[in-house]
Amino acid sequence: MRRFFIAVLCCLLLTTAVFAAGNVTDMQNTTNVLSDGTCEITLVFTMICDGSDALLRYPLPADAYDITVNGAAASTTQEYLIRWVDLSRIAPAAGTYTVTMHYTLADRVVRDKKGLTLDIPLLSGFTYPVERLQFSVALPDKIDAQPVFSSTYYPESADLLIDYYTTETTVAGHIKQQLKDHETLSMTLAVDETLFPQAIGKRWSLSNEDLAMYGLMLIAFLYWIISMRSLPPRRVRRTQPIDGLTAGELGSCLTAQGVDFTSMVLSWAQLGYLTIRVDRRGRVLLEKRMSMGNERSELEMRCFKTLFGGRRIVDGGSESFARLGRKMSRIVPGVRHYFLKSSGNPIIFRVISALIGVLAGISLAAAFASDTAWRVVLSIVLGVAGGVVAWLIQAGGRCLHLRKKRDLVIAAILSIAWFFLSSAAGEQFVAIFLTATQFLAGLASAYGGRRTEEGSQTMAEILGLRRYMKKVTTAELCIILAKDPDYYFNLAPTALALGVDRVFARKFGNKELGSCLYLTDDRHEPTTAAQWNKLLREVVMTMDLRQRRPML
Repeated sequence: MRRFFIAVLCCLLLTTAVFAAGNVTDMQNTTNVLSDGTCEITLVFTMICDGSDALLRYPLPADAYDITVNGAAASTTQEYLIRWVDLSRIAPAAGTYTVTMHYTLADRVVRDKKGLTLDIPLLSGFTYPVERLQFSVALPDKIDAQPVFSSTYYPESADLLIDYYTTETTVAGHIKQQLKDHETLSMTLAVDETLFPQAIGKRWSLSNEDLAMYGLMLIAFLYWIISMRSLPPRRVRRTQPIDGLTAGELGSCLTAQGVDFTSMVLSWAQLGYLTIRVDRRGRVLLEKRMSMGNERSELEMRCFKTLFGGRRIVDGGSESFARLGRKMSRIVPGVRHYFLKSSGNPIIFRVISALIGVLAGISLAAAFASDTAWRVVLSIVLGVAGGVVAWLIQAGGRCLHLRKKRDLVIAAILSIAWFFLSSAAGEQFVAIFLTATQFLAGLASAYGGRRTEEGSQTMAEILGLRRYMKKVTTAELCIILAKDPDYYFNLAPTALALGVDRVFARKFGNKELGSCLYLTDDRHEPTTAAQWNKLLREVVMTMDLRQRRPML
């Protein structure tokens, strides 16, 4: 009785082993290679399913498109480098099914140092083992070389498992033994360049997106030449702050940016209208010393009155201060004095240039996706992303000579990220082209524009003063300090606004300075220029904190 029970159990185990998984009894792969390297493939196979796979899928290369199964459009999903074809509707239950699959692979011709190679996947790793596989590959013209085969389990010796023959234009054969489940099989063939003239031409020709990018670059350049062209900025040596301009208005003259309200307040303090005090809790308090009259511009008088109103002390880190700062950042004073009426609009120039980023994103989508529907979706996403990246890179090019370097850092990070993303699709040149054109567009829009004589002279004085603060020697400063002990404090707001405050402070070395008339710290008293500059930066950081706006 026990022997009978063991015999029955063995039969059950054997039965389970045989029917636990499906298999493919016969498979025929017919590939037609066109002169542009595109492969049109027909796959016919018979499979036996046991019904255990709720989601039966057939793997194809990621660049497969125009996929049909038994004459109907296939449902596909992409995961990494595989495009999965849903077969669950073809084989909903256990049974034997015949499947006819048509699909197309994009250009399979690869160039390397040895020449051109045709790479065709015959089997991409189906879940079921394949008992018999026959294949036929038709090429557009005569072939001279012999094919090389490779599989998952036999990467170097797969040729021994295949019986094949070649004619003038065809490679055909069959597998001598059963292929295992999830096994892949590919054929590579060295080909002559004359065999694929269209593929070679496509590698060296420009895509529509590339042509459009070059066209937009030309349009932007022509717009700049016609309406925004200006001579390279000159520099006039200057050793004192610019007459009639606060530190917060320097960017308005240089790059037509809005008012830097924090720097403007520092200039008011240096001129004696208020004092800045840091209390023991680290708060920045602005204390009004005197009213502002018509010796300053109308814009400054209105802003000063709004800042204090009827109060004597204002918190520099408060929301009301930040709200006024954001409002002032949208005002560009002196534009009519600095630029001619005939000067072009830098926003138009930047928009035209940013469209290059949109096309770069579309070009990147075409490199990533081959399926039409997926390419459209990816083109929209990457096109918008490319436009945003282009705009932000331009913004980085507009702040080279000013203190706020956040846009420059963001531009650098985005440029690197876009380069790595493009490298994944083999589009490094597009990333380099995008970064270079947008950074130059930022510079051209910032420092371009047809300027009046006053605008050109003021710009030259600002750049000359900036260079002076970077290049002045310690010996020169010692001579100046002997005559003007407050020289550092008088230039500190301007140096900070132009982004050279640290360099300028280091020029003073360890020389002890006196007290600052407009800046005090209840916690400690700085002595050297470097210490005063550190305190000034802390004050500016507090005043800037709530003024920050989104990147766009």
